Amino acid sequence: MNIRRALYVLLCLGAAVLVGCNTGNGVGALPINTTVRVVNLVPNAPPVTFSVDGTVLVSGLAFEQQTLYLDTTEGQHEFKVTDGGNSTLVDETVALANGQAYTFIVYGPQDAASGQLLVDTPIAIAQDGTVVTIPDAGTFAIRLANLAEGVGNVDLYLTSPGADLALTAPTIINVSFGITTIYVPLTSGSYEIRLATNGTKNVIFDSGTVVPFASQAIVEMVTYSKGSSKLVGLDVLTVNTTQGAAQIFQNTLARFKLVNASAVGPPLNLFVDGVLTLTNVPFAGVSNYVDTLAQTETLSIESTATPGASLLTFTANFSPSTDSSIVISGPAGALQSLVLTDNNLPSPTGRARVRFVNASLQLASLDVYVNFVPTFFNILSNSASGYTELVANVTGSTFNIAFNIAGTTTPVLVLPNVTFVAGTTYTVYVVGSASAPQGVVVDDN
Repeated sequence: MNIRRALYVLLCLGAAVLVGCNTGNGVGALPINTTVRVVNLVPNAPPVTFSVDGTVLVSGLAFEQQTLYLDTTEGQHEFKVTDGGNSTLVDETVALANGQAYTFIVYGPQDAASGQLLVDTPIAIAQDGTVVTIPDAGTFAIRLANLAEGVGNVDLYLTSPGADLALTAPTIINVSFGITTIYVPLTSGSYEIRLATNGTKNVIFDSGTVVPFASQAIVEMVTYSKGSSKLVGLDVLTVNTTQGAAQIFQNTLARFKLVNASAVGPPLNLFVDGVLTLTNVPFAGVSNYVDTLAQTETLSIESTATPGASLLTFTANFSPSTDSSIVISGPAGALQSLVLTDNNLPSPTGRARVRFVNASLQLASLDVYVNFVPTFFNILSNSASGYTELVANVTGSTFNIAFNIAGTTTPVLVLPNVTFVAGTTYTVYVVGSASAPQGVVVDDN
């Protein structure tokens, strides 16, 4: 590419976005006033309220939305974010400089949200030492901020559509959590955006279609978590526009795993839109996560003993950058499916996240006791509890889990020594018949 070999120097961590604006049109100088825009990247919280020094500046800001640049003043300020004005997600004091533009991002799980103040005013230093604020005509500048918790280090690829990543070097490499890179200059044009786990070609984000980047645009990208322990969301925002043009690009990928709680007998095969995707999953077995498209898919279950004969066909809607668990229960002539959305965001420090699934069609309803304390009531057959967070340590803590017939003190299954590790998400399944139920403990991360 015929690009200017310039090094764009990072002033501070950067970026996030709002749905629906072009990533590079109308580029020019930043506002000269002290301004701040607010981005909500907390996936499991209600719309948030943002206040400055006790005065509400923004309310009703939903997940994956942001404000435009808003005028504020220089100096020390208290930035506070609440979940609709109730529980506080973030409360911190920041220092704003005169004439600077900022982005304030609140991100992460609701129960452990964080705030990040980003300086949007860029400075570029050319090789000859000339200070400039806009890239040369025919080029744009891009940097990456990794705010996707639990995913690890990532590589960014901007390529022609469908380019083979095995033959392609990353555009930006090895960005760890909480880090924003220096700017990288590229030739203006349209690119497919993909992210991969660092050092691999395992794609964790794919824009699917090409994204246009205008001449002289200064662009920040930010990864964030939406519930998956591997896949990420991506926000793209333009820095050098008056109001802060930006866009969210949804991942074309999702993931799911299969849980065989059926009474079929032989292992199960699973097809996605007619393509064999998982094979030989035994009773009480749980597959690893596999990638699929983030859309509504048709799934079919077959027994390995009778290939070609579908025992169950159903649809599942997979949301972008999420993990799902698909539970198959019941006898061969009456299989049922349960599609669960998994919350694989990092759990708070010192806690393990756990849910419970009644996957036995013969047990109409169950109560759950954890260390002899009632925790969930009336979990119906073919349904799941919500998540609870249990105090645990990083080396693992042992729990007694009991499942009682709902409304009674009669246990049908006791798991006396279940180990949960802090920072990990688990699902505990009850499978099998009423006379011989079994417990299956799964590490969902």
